[in-house]
Amino acid sequence: MTNMWSLSQSKHPNLQCLNKDLIPPSIINILENRGFSSVEGILDYLRPSLFDLHSPFLFKDMQKIILRLEKALNSSEKILVYGDYDADGVTGTALIFKVLKNFGFNVIVHIPNREEGYGLHKDIILKAAENNVTLIITIDCGITAVEETQLALSHGVDVIITDHHEPPELLPSVVGILNPKMDDSGYPFKHLAGVGVAYKLVQALFTHFNLPLEIVGTEREYLDLVALGTIADIVPLVGENRIIAKYGLKVMENTKHFGIRAILDECGLSGKKLKAGQMSFIVAPRINAAGRMDTARLALNLFLEEEYESALDIAKELSRENYQRQLTERAIFQDAEETLTKGPLPEVIVLSSPNWHHGVIGIVASRLVERFQRPVYLISEEGEIGKGSARGIPDYHVLEELTKQSSLLSKFGGHKQAAGFTLATNNIEPFREGLNRSFVDSGLNYKEHFIIDSVIPCQEIELNLPKELEQMAPFGVGNPAPLLMTNRLTIKKILPLGKEGEHLKLILESDNQMLEALAFKKGNELEQLKNMEIIDIIYSLEVNNYYGEEKIQAILKDYRQSCGDSLSEVACSEDELDLIVKENPYVSEIDGKELTRQMLVELYRDLRGMAEGTNLIYWNPNIDNQLDIRKRMHIVRIFEELGLVSWLGGAGPFLLRLNREKKADLQSSLRFRMLS
Repeated sequence: MTNMWSLSQSKHPNLQCLNKDLIPPSIINILENRGFSSVEGILDYLRPSLFDLHSPFLFKDMQKIILRLEKALNSSEKILVYGDYDADGVTGTALIFKVLKNFGFNVIVHIPNREEGYGLHKDIILKAAENNVTLIITIDCGITAVEETQLALSHGVDVIITDHHEPPELLPSVVGILNPKMDDSGYPFKHLAGVGVAYKLVQALFTHFNLPLEIVGTEREYLDLVALGTIADIVPLVGENRIIAKYGLKVMENTKHFGIRAILDECGLSGKKLKAGQMSFIVAPRINAAGRMDTARLALNLFLEEEYESALDIAKELSRENYQRQLTERAIFQDAEETLTKGPLPEVIVLSSPNWHHGVIGIVASRLVERFQRPVYLISEEGEIGKGSARGIPDYHVLEELTKQSSLLSKFGGHKQAAGFTLATNNIEPFREGLNRSFVDSGLNYKEHFIIDSVIPCQEIELNLPKELEQMAPFGVGNPAPLLMTNRLTIKKILPLGKEGEHLKLILESDNQMLEALAFKKGNELEQLKNMEIIDIIYSLEVNNYYGEEKIQAILKDYRQSCGDSLSEVACSEDELDLIVKENPYVSEIDGKELTRQMLVELYRDLRGMAEGTNLIYWNPNIDNQLDIRKRMHIVRIFEELGLVSWLGGAGPFLLRLNREKKADLQSSLRFRMLS
């Protein structure tokens, strides 16, 4: 199979005037190709700010939810926080439980295990009612719980739903729903993770109750939990998610939460500059392993633990669970791979077995998609019931395909690229036939499509390039690491890596310039590469720091035999594809140079005057007769960039900390240099 390579060629006249001394040309070209069309949009992207978080009260149901919680607090009602067992659900559940407890609520918590299944369960509702619970708050679930919430209501239990999954046509009858995917939610950003939605409730609680900081802390202190769950749930790292991830990782480096500190220690990440990839591939698998191996409460206890040594014991146990998960995953993958290599490869892979652990099949499905470039549905048979997990390929909507087969399913839900489902085992064969028939009718093909951000000659790959590109981090879905292309590289050496040679290291050369490339999970392509002499590659760049020595590494995404004119074989594209560009709709385009040093001096002097002996102030940008609000917001973002102020909470008014010990050079602020 030959994959499709496309070179993005979007051009925007507004960006041609950018001073190349302010932003490296490599970044300007990539952002231009990704659809950024304004200077202000680029500023918001390269220098995301906590001052751009939306007000939680934009959710149309937020006010009545807060009033219901106020009633519960005043009456000492017992509240059940009901979560989900994945990393998103666990962090969101821990977040809400910790905050409500600090605010003085009477609160208990429950997370179902994977055996019980995802979602709000009737038996737990009945037990809650028996134990005098009068209010349930769901985290990362509940949007489809129509019958369950009706049962709760009939037993005198109110329900508040916080969720981010796709809403059905018929919604539960509850106190209120916080779900940005609802058409009438009122909230402008649709891509929040479950923990991100929960954080919006936290922000509203802080705003409404305005309790002493020494009792409840600040909104900023919880950003590390929110960032971990957001990154783990693989939501698009754009807009608010990008802000949460960037600043949450900073907070995490000096976390106040013993559970996070313990898991970082266990993973060998303490004291390091944290990146989104470390959360995705090192930390999150340990949290998810607990849910996959039916011990989700263990992960929740990690985040609720108030003693470091106990938290560290739990973190070590999670590592053991993760190792067991890896062994189980490997056995299922080998079993599935053997089955698929015995005969013709189907259009859609649908496999089942009574010997597969249902908590792990989702990961295996993802690996099979990588291996075979087909949609994959894996089913764990448990008697007459099959519990399945599905993963898709680009342009293939898993949830829509499950909807087409809904008559064969007893339960299903999820997203475009991943979903879960339940069916009777005697429906597996018609389910397989229906999915394959639908795929053939769709006319889709299996070519993986790579969108190239920039073509880089080997001679221009220097140590400063990946450091420049790091300004675009954190990377993830919707904001992938820049994908570069370099042509006509000679293969000098190929070395297998890993216990079973599943990875490869390539030593490449062009005009005496050497480049080291790592090809993960391409060990089975060793012989194919040995038959090639000169190749074109597409890759992302990383800096490998080995005992203090920094060296560039290319992370190989795809390769091909080089031809005479390599670029002629690359399609040109202006499509957005899976890149999500969301420029701030609440700011207008910059009209020339508008900020002066004196403006900054005067606003900072005003902030210092408001402090009156403390370094904490509430600042309302609307109260100022000298500067318009747009300029004031630009200035406070500059202060944030320089470390002169820190956002601690609020969406206007804001709780600020003045960092008095900080001295800063205004010219080190990209925002100031571009706006002055």
